[in-house]
Amino acid sequence: LLLVGLAVADPDPVAPVSTRNVSVDNGTDILVSNRLGCDMTVTLEFSEQKNVRAQPPFPYSMTIPGHSEVRMAQVSRINSDDAWNFRYMYYWNYGNLEARHDDRVVYTLPYRRGSSMRIIQGFHGAFSHTGDDEYALDFSFDLNTPVLVAREGTVVSVEERYSQGGAKPFYRNRVNVARIRHADGTIGEYDHFAPNGIVVEEGQKVKRGDLIGYSGNTGFSSGPHLHFCVYSAFDGHKRRSYPIRFTVAGEAQSVELMENKTYTAP
Repeated sequence: LLLVGLAVADPDPVAPVSTRNVSVDNGTDILVSNRLGCDMTVTLEFSEQKNVRAQPPFPYSMTIPGHSEVRMAQVSRINSDDAWNFRYMYYWNYGNLEARHDDRVVYTLPYRRGSSMRIIQGFHGAFSHTGDDEYALDFSFDLNTPVLVAREGTVVSVEERYSQGGAKPFYRNRVNVARIRHADGTIGEYDHFAPNGIVVEEGQKVKRGDLIGYSGNTGFSSGPHLHFCVYSAFDGHKRRSYPIRFTVAGEAQSVELMENKTYTAP
């Protein structure tokens, strides 16, 4: 008896945002759809234009609520007697333009009480914590370690279809991730879960210490860990991450976690 194993490739990423054009008198409406439950911020920019103007003027950024389609802009002909044409590009980012972090909030370490984890990459980390991820944290989770909610909120996006990872750009958007929206509109993002390793669902309200799922090594990763970041959208190109503080065993005051140090959950 010959048994042949078939390797199943991970699915390609699916963009959370799409656009469509609707013809109107003397112009075109641009409608933007958001397939996720998470707020998405979109920026529209002309790549080509002749005898047209946009209202609102481009470049223009707008937050599209979860699971909705919004008329974002209209492009209209300036001189009705002359030829006209246009092309546009759209860019998207997770999060809300209006959200700002409440710096009074102190976070709970995302692992079980009495457990200790090392920060293998901290704020401004040289490997990947730059730009949008300037204030991200990487915790030294082993495979299949429970990941807990660090701040209460609503689950707005879950992806758990991926099985592979590596330190290559190919894996950057192929990550198992849970996103939780907080009361101030910011998003807490938890990355690199095991395949089918997330136990919460979109729309679920969660509180601190609730189980989100089990850690893995999917996406842009050089080894098993938990990547955690809190952010809002700056525009469709960039997002704004925030420095945050945690309650730590043995410390009377909240703590900003430092790279290569180990912290115990109280």
